[in-house]
Amino acid sequence: MGRIHIAALVMALGLSACGNKRDAGAAGSGDVKGGAPATCPPGSAIKDGACVAVVTPAKIQVVAAQQSRIEELGKLLDQVDTIGAPIELFDGIRQLDQWKALKARSARFAAIDGVADTLAQAVKTLRAFRGGLTEVQTRLGNLKGELDRVMSDPGSARKIEDVRAQVSSQLRGAVEPLSVQVQAAIRDAIVPLSAQLAELSDVVVMGCTAAKLSGGGEKMKDLCAEAKLDFAKALTYLDDVKGRPAKLFADVTSQLETELEPLIDAETRKLIDAAQVKVNEALRLPPPSGSGAAGATGSGAAASGSKP
Repeated sequence: MGRIHIAALVMALGLSACGNKRDAGAAGSGDVKGGAPATCPPGSAIKDGACVAVVTPAKIQVVAAQQSRIEELGKLLDQVDTIGAPIELFDGIRQLDQWKALKARSARFAAIDGVADTLAQAVKTLRAFRGGLTEVQTRLGNLKGELDRVMSDPGSARKIEDVRAQVSSQLRGAVEPLSVQVQAAIRDAIVPLSAQLAELSDVVVMGCTAAKLSGGGEKMKDLCAEAKLDFAKALTYLDDVKGRPAKLFADVTSQLETELEPLIDAETRKLIDAAQVKVNEALRLPPPSGSGAAGATGSGAAASGSKP
């Protein structure tokens, strides 16, 4: 009888031990299954313990498309001498005795020299903007390179936070200088040119007509004829280019934010939003004061019109 009890006790202990081993095995299996993967497919990163796709060929192509968009504006700005040409011609005209005589008789003709100097500086600003776009293209290339690395790296297991930090850093490196350059182009070039290039053209044509009536010399006639044609070309070119910088910034940042949404951190989003506000504010700047009473009136009207 005692032997039977002992045998039953041994069997019970054995069953209990087996059960404990099975429980321990089940717990170990869950730990392995719930751990982060050792590798992820190309273009993926670890999020919440699993591999998720974060970079695709389509996303990389969007970045490349923004580089092309910037290059397109750069090619248009390569023609900025279209605006510079009539301003340089006016430099020649105002050295002539006939023009100096007009300045002596009219405050408006005398004041237009300052307008011409302002516009010459505006042309320099557009040239600098064109050079800055090349730098931004390079920085977008760095962003594309980071995405290429994620896309082409087989067997990596980078955390999405690490990928986001790298992508956001490269994006900020492109957006910050673009924002500064666009604001300067609008404030120091587009605004004064839009307000005063037509005025300079009108005054030059008026002066040339007056000089012609008073029997101006051949050099004056030749320069005036050339200036009239060049001003017409410059005004057409300005109409084409003046809205491009602001549109470029809005389009580029919007496309990149939309396509790279999971990889942009809060700091970068805040920076882009603040930069867009500054670009919008630059667009609402009143034009600089013009020459004479007409210029002052035009400036005041424009400033009033810029109020919301």
